[in-house]
Amino acid sequence: MGGDRNSRRLEAQAALILRLNEEYPLSFLRELRDRLSERGVRASTGSLSRFFARHVITRKKGPSTRPSRSGRM
Repeated sequence: MGGDRNSRRLEAQAALILRLNEEYPLSFLRELRDRLSERGVRASTGSLSRFFARHVITRKKGPSTRPSRSGRM
């Protein structure tokens, strides 16, 4: 019954995902998803988020990123 059936497929691509995360540390999950798609790996932003949570990897933006346009001025 139920359960996660797609994490195994994503875990098989762990080396590629981790390498892309190192190459583009300030990219958004949707950008990482698109880069994976170019290499034939299908993933959603939610599955990538869960992948990083399982691997205890945080993807917080550093102080060098631009401020949000919707944030306080």
